Amino acid sequence: MYCLKSGFVSNGVTYFIRFFFIGAYGPTISAIITTFLFEKSGALRALLKRLLLWRASFKTYLAIVAIPVLFMLFGIWIYDLFIGPIGDFSTGKVALIPAMLGYGLFAGPMGEELGWRGYLLPKLLEKYSATKSSVIIGIIWATWHTPLFFGPTGALVSNGDITFLNVSIYMLATICLSYLFTSMSFQTNGSVLIAILTHFSVNSALPILFFPNLTSHENFLTVFNLAIIPLVPLTIYVAFKNTRRFKEYAESKPVF
Repeated sequence: MYCLKSGFVSNGVTYFIRFFFIGAYGPTISAIITTFLFEKSGALRALLKRLLLWRASFKTYLAIVAIPVLFMLFGIWIYDLFIGPIGDFSTGKVALIPAMLGYGLFAGPMGEELGWRGYLLPKLLEKYSATKSSVIIGIIWATWHTPLFFGPTGALVSNGDITFLNVSIYMLATICLSYLFTSMSFQTNGSVLIAILTHFSVNSALPILFFPNLTSHENFLTVFNLAIIPLVPLTIYVAFKNTRRFKEYAESKPVF
């Protein structure tokens, strides 16, 4: 980031991307190393096997794909109603979809989820409730992204105004998503693969690609903040439904 800000090297972006990907895989690498060094024999194999747990209901897979898209469409709709024109729908942006999907998968979910939902969540559930564990992970998750607030990419508030409102909304989003990810883990026997796919779907943000007026960072951030509005009631609804289920799981450990 220093190279980018100071112009110290001409290819500062390249340097940033290199270090970005090293850091982005920190949670996954840390989970593997910690499990190998401190857990009993076979624990690392058990952790990695959760990357292969793909069995889930059709509703689960549908929710993974549809809910982030619907939230983004909600944000775009509210922006168009109350803030400004979103521009014409651009079908020419279809060519960008593979690049966006690739970035959305490898720049976050693959590097993080073995750490957050693979290692940290089960450890916290040994001591705390599902809600408290989710809040703790949500705060850690958001704080871990803090250095990227000052970089060109990597977090919702990257390369923009680092205001109290934007950071607070970001923290609220990670806490809500953390709870929903915990709920998904309970439903899929702790599948890290499902967590990766959900994280991937949240990161992709494809609908916004097709509206050129929204691609500037300021407008992009505004749409994301608006898309987070329905996230809070959804989290409350899921929490209400899961109250009894989480209590039953807590009484029959281990969780995963």
